[in-house]
Amino acid sequence: MKKFIIILTLSIFYFTNLSQAQSEDCNGYFAYEKGTKLELISYDKKDKPIAVLKYEVLKNESAGNSTKIFFLNQTYDEKGELLAKGDFSILCKDGQIYADVRNVSSAVIPTAANMKVDITGDKLLYPHNLTAGQSLPDCSMEMKSALESGFVIATINMNITNRKVVGFETVETPAGKFECVKITYDGESKTKLFKSLSTNVEYLAKGIGVVKTESFDKKGKKASSMMLTKLER
Repeated sequence: MKKFIIILTLSIFYFTNLSQAQSEDCNGYFAYEKGTKLELISYDKKDKPIAVLKYEVLKNESAGNSTKIFFLNQTYDEKGELLAKGDFSILCKDGQIYADVRNVSSAVIPTAANMKVDITGDKLLYPHNLTAGQSLPDCSMEMKSALESGFVIATINMNITNRKVVGFETVETPAGKFECVKITYDGESKTKLFKSLSTNVEYLAKGIGVVKTESFDKKGKKASSMMLTKLER
């Protein structure tokens, strides 16, 4: 579950190249140049690699004052085996990015041939211009895993709350050094059998997206992390 939360969070941060006028409208803390490629590695609490996420900016389609952005995601395990691959889109409008968690998460969740995943939820919103002390809207979703017969195997409810812009920091990774906005939030996932709470920190760079994330359990101990390791544009 913790691994899924990280993948879900990261998967909304990248979008495609726009025309000059439109790029000014959609130029926030996300990659937006066509052909941009990013690779991020997810680590467990002992800093052992557990997954590799690769993104490529594909295209955009504009209509009126909004732009629909398409990109490709590929998720691999620590041995380099492909877990999931898919295209998904997000919306750029009114100086903000609206990420539909239903599109994002279904593109990165591996499923068995006889299973299907049904996801409902809010749009995760990121304004292009962020300031220290700013609060951001919460987000919630429900994920149901079921057999083709319709029998529900599991229902997971997830909530992202208390999102705040803490400030700005310089972050250095194998991909380079970046000036980032620092955002914190609380995460909750629960089923009928368990409930998991976490506090999270994410660092986003202008024109790139997620550079680094860290997740901590309810005791304040590091549970997982994610880091940008390659960048091509």
